[in-house]
Amino acid sequence: MTSNKPPIPPISPRPSIPSSPFFPQTSTSFSTPMNPRPSLLPTANVIGGGPGTSTSQTPATASARPNAPIPPTRRKRDKPPLFSIRRISSILYHSSFYLFILIIATLLVGSAWGLGEQAWRTGGQRKWNIVILVGSYVALGIISIMHVWSRVLSIKRILRTMPRPYIPTKTVDLPVKVANHIATEYSRTAVIAHISQATSGRQEGWGRPGTKWENMHFRTYILSTLPTMRQALAPSSTSSPTSLQPLFTAADAFNDNGAIRLFVNSYAKMIESALYARQEPEEAEAAAVEKVVEIIMLTLEVKRRREREESKVRRKSGKKERGDTL
Repeated sequence: MTSNKPPIPPISPRPSIPSSPFFPQTSTSFSTPMNPRPSLLPTANVIGGGPGTSTSQTPATASARPNAPIPPTRRKRDKPPLFSIRRISSILYHSSFYLFILIIATLLVGSAWGLGEQAWRTGGQRKWNIVILVGSYVALGIISIMHVWSRVLSIKRILRTMPRPYIPTKTVDLPVKVANHIATEYSRTAVIAHISQATSGRQEGWGRPGTKWENMHFRTYILSTLPTMRQALAPSSTSSPTSLQPLFTAADAFNDNGAIRLFVNSYAKMIESALYARQEPEEAEAAAVEKVVEIIMLTLEVKRRREREESKVRRKSGKKERGDTL
């Protein structure tokens, strides 16, 4: 059985490069593998395979071993100085306290000893003197114990009345530097919290806080002016409450060169927008409706005053004419 594979051509030997003074010919075969990074560890015999066998560790095998992990070193904390101003002041405070207690106790015992010795040598009245001396010192001890006990009770009462979540932050409970630092950080946190709040936010169709339109719905306000306008312009109209035709009819009845009609047209556009527009009206539209209503109401009031004055003048003139005829 013959195979259809083509025969493999023989590998021709690499041509030798002639040596020259600039390119000397060197051997390309090495008897031992070269290690580009020789190990710095000394060679040593390593037990391996089994008992009684040993192999020598070469530089190549030594460099092939992974590096041992370096254990993490803990950073040493800086110890406080042995002699600091705070420590020295604390030592002086406590030592002076106990020193004064020792001095007072020594003076008290010495005075008691001296008075007792004098009372013992007074002859027949020494018993009474000793009784009085012992009684006075006992009374002094009782008064001192009562004073200390009342002080302890008052401190416990004060601590009991103090709320549990109380955090000392004032100079009364803390050093001045610590209290100032806490106050500074608290002020900084309060400023950051105030800046991060939304101060200029608003809801569409509603008045902004702090203005006269606060908590007021613009669409509701605009539509609420329609009954007022109908009552002022067309009080006897029986049409639909949302109909604007009575306003147009009443505006055309005024003889003012179309001024009222112009304001009524603007008012009707804003009413229709509030009735049928999908977008909520804004503060400017509500303010415009308010101004238009005020102008129309003032115009009607002025016109009514003029009509009253004209009617009075007519009555007076009619009375004069009647008097002249009589």
